[in-house]
Amino acid sequence: MARSSRAWSENGSPIIVEMTPRISARAQDDLDCIVAYICSRYGTPSADRFLAQARKAVSFLTRNPEAGPHPAWSTRHPTLRFWIISRTNFLIFYFAENGVSIERVLDGRRDVRRIIEEGEEEPQR
Repeated sequence: MARSSRAWSENGSPIIVEMTPRISARAQDDLDCIVAYICSRYGTPSADRFLAQARKAVSFLTRNPEAGPHPAWSTRHPTLRFWIISRTNFLIFYFAENGVSIERVLDGRRDVRRIIEEGEEEPQR
């Protein structure tokens, strides 16, 4: 299983090199929609803060791919993991085999089990 690569500095301490995560088209679309919503509702500074928090979460996951727990309901995707984007209601759903592959970014207040397991989105209002 690929993780962050370790190299050693001249003084013998480890250097951690972050791997680049794969982001699915669906996850990118999720992020684009979230940022557009936050920007239209709360303004550009709020959208920028959300993106900064999302980047921190992804950076953490690339260094610690097995940090996120498996959802208790995930039967169709037994290796699926999730991570909360700090100070938000949003969850990153990802796989940690051979690096980090981000599959979805969803508002945790939605029926995420139904969206992930059955592929059913709620109707747009």
